[in-house]
Amino acid sequence: MSTSDIGHQLYFKPGLPATFDEAGYEALFATGAIKVGGIVSIGPVGGTNNIIDVPDLETGIVMGAKGAKTGSDTAIALREIKNDAGQAAVKDAAQEGPHNLYSFKIIEPGASGEVEYISGIAYNWQRNERSTTSYAGFTFSIRANYDSVVADAP
Repeated sequence: MSTSDIGHQLYFKPGLPATFDEAGYEALFATGAIKVGGIVSIGPVGGTNNIIDVPDLETGIVMGAKGAKTGSDTAIALREIKNDAGQAAVKDAAQEGPHNLYSFKIIEPGASGEVEYISGIAYNWQRNERSTTSYAGFTFSIRANYDSVVADAP
């Protein structure tokens, strides 16, 4: 049986952990993490590999080999909450210069008790469409520059 995603929480913090493992992220998020309110959705987290084509003249087959990995572009959707400190902070992060790095913590709800950490850039802050079929809210993206780390909730 599947579990519901209702209850996910998103936190973020400027900077990177000292080490890209559970201990490094837990130390980074031990103090000063900013909770982002009004989460509507969190897109897929992971990465994709480039494929290198390796032709083989003898067999006539072009073999595939894994190339460099690109971190995921994770889209985050928010409903507007006026004066939410987390929304204001992540908006600033997404609109700042290109070299600022951030770390994000996604807390899984319920029985799984997992936490997923992502580090990279925040970008593309946009307000939702204004229409009769939309709600006041925002989207932004996280581009992972490192593999995500999944750990048991501390």
